[in-house]
Amino acid sequence: MKLRDKVAVISASASGMGKAGAILFAKEGAIVNILDINRENGEQVVKEIRDHGGQANYFHTDLSDVSAIKDTIEKINQQYKRIDVLWNHIGIPGPSGLDEVEEKDYDFAMNLNVKSGFFTTKYALPLIPNGGSIIFTASISGLVASPLSPVYSAGKGAVVNLVRSLAVHLGNRNIRVNSICPGLTETPMMNQFLKRNQHDNLDENRRKFTDNIPLGRVGQPNDIANAALFLASEDSAYISGVNLPVDGAYTAK
Repeated sequence: MKLRDKVAVISASASGMGKAGAILFAKEGAIVNILDINRENGEQVVKEIRDHGGQANYFHTDLSDVSAIKDTIEKINQQYKRIDVLWNHIGIPGPSGLDEVEEKDYDFAMNLNVKSGFFTTKYALPLIPNGGSIIFTASISGLVASPLSPVYSAGKGAVVNLVRSLAVHLGNRNIRVNSICPGLTETPMMNQFLKRNQHDNLDENRRKFTDNIPLGRVGQPNDIANAALFLASEDSAYISGVNLPVDGAYTAK
């Protein structure tokens, strides 16, 4: 088992890629702590993990609220005294065209896409031992231009450079910091991304994106979970400061 007895914290892991990661980490021996605002889904993921012999806990957490994040990290501290793997998976697509962006929408999207992971890391860092791993979910939208999502691109671009900065900052503690940059992936958020207003055609937008992916398909949650497992485990012991595209070669063109 690649994560035997490791304490893992995964934000926004009650569905989609985060859920797939939580289940995979538990299969690999981790004690998985799920942070999510969706209590029903979060508790269901915990039940699924425990039913298969794994260890998991759910912490109801509003990831847009820094004080709530701090409180949850303190609860994990009281229970385990350490966090071996932190995966900041939070993110929302936000508004699309620049002309549609209101200040409140911008603030909410940047709060979740940047601020949440920043402060989760800040409060978790004292609990992360030498040899620990911090993972962020960025996006290919943080690596290449995305005409449909200026706010999302700005936020995920910030995450990309935050990862580089933290990797250098924490290198002397042997704490690795990397991100996963998913391409279009089959999750509930994918449909939100492809159809953000009534004029968008979901099927047409999906076809356009898929036609531009060299591997000819969208990603699946387990594609992202497998990348996260690699970055969480000792298999990536000498990898830090990397923003890893998991995108079917979309950004290689």
